[in-house]
Amino acid sequence: MKYGETLRQRSIPAWSHYNIDYDDIKHYIKEQTTPGKGKTVAVPGRVDEKLQQFEDTLFQILKDQHHRIDLFVRSKAGEIQRRLDHSKRQLKSLAAPATPVADRRIPVGRLERYGKLENDVLKAGDEIRSLARFTSTQRTALRKLLKKYKKWTGSGQLEERFRSDVLDDPKSFVKLDLGPLLDDYSMTLQEIRSLYDTRLRQRSGENGGPESKTDGASSIITDLQAALDSGTKVAFDDAIATVPLGDSGTFASYFVHLENIVELQVLLLQYSRYMAPRSRANSHASPVSSTPQSETFARISSDTADYYALEADDAERFAQEQNALTIIEREHQTGSTPQKAKMCVRWNNTEEARVAFQTRSNVYRNATMKKKFVNALLSRDATFSAKKAAVSAEYEADVIAAKQALDKDGSIKSLYLYSACRSRFVGINNSSQRLTMATLDTHTSIQKAEGAGGDGDKIAFPFAVLLVRQDGAVSGGMLAALDQSHLVERVRGFSMEYHAIWQTSNSPNIPPPFWLPVLDRDIRKLPPPAMKRTPSSANRTPTSSGSNHGATDSTTAVETTRSSSTVPELDAPTLRSFRKKRRRNHPHEAAQPPQQKYWSEYDHPEDGEASEAYVIYMDPNQKSAFETVFDKLGGLFSRPQKIDEEEALLNGDATPKDSETSDDEDETNTVKPRVRSYGTLRQSSRATSGNQRIADLEMQAHSHSPKASMPHFTAISYVASLVILFVAYILAATGRHKLRYQVDFGVIFAICSSLIFAIAGFASLLRQQDVSYLAWTVGIIVLVVDAIGSGGLLAWMLG
Repeated sequence: MKYGETLRQRSIPAWSHYNIDYDDIKHYIKEQTTPGKGKTVAVPGRVDEKLQQFEDTLFQILKDQHHRIDLFVRSKAGEIQRRLDHSKRQLKSLAAPATPVADRRIPVGRLERYGKLENDVLKAGDEIRSLARFTSTQRTALRKLLKKYKKWTGSGQLEERFRSDVLDDPKSFVKLDLGPLLDDYSMTLQEIRSLYDTRLRQRSGENGGPESKTDGASSIITDLQAALDSGTKVAFDDAIATVPLGDSGTFASYFVHLENIVELQVLLLQYSRYMAPRSRANSHASPVSSTPQSETFARISSDTADYYALEADDAERFAQEQNALTIIEREHQTGSTPQKAKMCVRWNNTEEARVAFQTRSNVYRNATMKKKFVNALLSRDATFSAKKAAVSAEYEADVIAAKQALDKDGSIKSLYLYSACRSRFVGINNSSQRLTMATLDTHTSIQKAEGAGGDGDKIAFPFAVLLVRQDGAVSGGMLAALDQSHLVERVRGFSMEYHAIWQTSNSPNIPPPFWLPVLDRDIRKLPPPAMKRTPSSANRTPTSSGSNHGATDSTTAVETTRSSSTVPELDAPTLRSFRKKRRRNHPHEAAQPPQQKYWSEYDHPEDGEASEAYVIYMDPNQKSAFETVFDKLGGLFSRPQKIDEEEALLNGDATPKDSETSDDEDETNTVKPRVRSYGTLRQSSRATSGNQRIADLEMQAHSHSPKASMPHFTAISYVASLVILFVAYILAATGRHKLRYQVDFGVIFAICSSLIFAIAGFASLLRQQDVSYLAWTVGIIVLVVDAIGSGGLLAWMLG
């Protein structure tokens, strides 16, 4: 599908008038680059002056479009920032201690204000999400227009010139970083929810401490919660990958296009919070460039990566074990883990490394060590001192165990180094019975561990990867919203470990993964179309999702069933947003500025320009194909009409000649004196003459009315009777002697059906009035033929 046909749906419908004039500019480029039509042809070896003039004009057009969009984006970003600042001021006043009361409880009205404040912040989050979607749509449109020009002219000078003069400007909207808005949004939302939870427990008479663990709490959820309570990112990464899955646990993997990263984070923050400050690279927009995505991603990831993982195992053994697993076993099998390798070392820019090594089947042991000793741990030749490598004395025994496990199996070796920009999410509804965790990796790159020479050896992964883990009694929530969202592409059974080992080992014994076709296509989907405002949805709040009414919990003051498919897209777009934009003529020539025109409800659509009026014509006299066929068949049995009834009524003697006069005649003619009449005699005579005139018209129209043709039902019945009778003759002539009784029964049934259709058609003809003589003749002939044919066939069978 062409991009111009889906631009309005990919963008925000309420902001459609701020979209780039994609269709007009594309049409202008095509018109100027199409040969012929009186255009001059460039002489080989000489500079094409026409092409240079066209390139300069197109550059100015794109620059004006960029400036117009940039003004809107900057103003909208400032508006969102002011709304968040206002919400933070309201939160401070709301968090101030109220007048002390005897029972120290919070009034219900004060708790409702938390819900209203959270609802306002969620609306601001929806606008951040819409702004990210709008900017990515316009950025893609600019890239496609530059690509069209380069394709149709073969010149890349315009793209280089536009990028250096316009797009490389740090103030350009294509370089807009929505990270500060996203940080303010997440921080404010988290503060509101935390304060609301505290106030709710205070009103219920409970203490403000953490939730106590119940006796039936799962040990798996306990281990995961312990990693969350530690507050370290490396412990979070280690726990989500090595803690076994519970009985009702789920792993879900999603591919995300980089243009949807900010929108996805706003969606995730409706069901979760950041475990730690997010990765700063997860809000930068991808550059407008025609270079392959892999090269761009690799260049970005080498500078901004904040998460690293070095894995060691036997590659062929690992591939054999992974190929034996089904997709269900990878996502839902109890005791399974995302990490399948024997050993993995994880670290980040601010914390020490953490080693997860396998002691027995699906059981991992952890050790914390210094990052500078990671290479010595995995190397068999270098000397390794566990005492120096351990962060503290309590981790020395774990480090020694990790080194012994590595030396025990001689086939284990370093396979690859994984680096990414990682953001971590924790569910807002986590408890001792349910828990949700997620990681979002962007700008991912894979590097072979042995012989890696720098950034040139890195292999970029084309998409961002979202991994969601749910344990315990979790229904709906984040997974349900992601499965319904257009922002992600779920890839069941995906394993980054297998993909990295296959891509770095280049071994013929390791088959390629089954998700490779997904990596070669564009996974961006069209957002759901925006619906016009209806009376039933005019008063609907942004937190309501259709007919689903969510309930509030202890961590949020509003409903928690907000879905990505029900985002109001900044409520409902105005009717003006559904109208087609007025076409702009390019290039812009020096002309008089258009006069401002004000709209009025008394304006008629036909008074304006043709492009402003949207008219749908429906022919009330249009007939279906079925009626047209029978009208043509019926025309064979009716007489042609020569006198038009409407012409007879309009131009007959009953129409007074002097009843209508022109405006000029009314102005020039003298006014005749008014004749007064008293009594009812004159009026009754006029009424009698009028009624007589109407009766004459009716008689005249009735005298000229055509004879009715054969009804449709009669024609269908006659045709069916003759066809059935013909089939009965064929059946009687070709029937087998062995099936004599079956053939006789079929023939008798066909004879009865044929007679029923013939009688029904003739009865319908009798009920019709003013039938033509030809129709009567055909009807009687068909009835007689059917009766004689049926009788003859019956006599032939009995004889």
